[in-house]
Amino acid sequence: MIGAFGFLYAAQNQGKSMVDPGYPTGIGMKNALTVLGVINVLGFLLTFLVPGPKGRCLEEISGEKEEVDQAHPAGAEAV
Repeated sequence: MIGAFGFLYAAQNQGKSMVDPGYPTGIGMKNALTVLGVINVLGFLLTFLVPGPKGRCLEEISGEKEEVDQAHPAGAEAV
């Protein structure tokens, strides 16, 4: 939501005579799209810095599996 309105303001023309009524001057459409592209590429590259699960399930990573194992030992009967 913030990005949509921020883009609306940023994409306004740089010349005061060409700006839509009620909006301040912006950086222009070309520059706004360039900024958005750079942010998207940066996000894409940062995605690869997040470590993978290395074959483990979500319960093992979060520690839930150990809690369930302690609450219900293997030899205990369910009632």
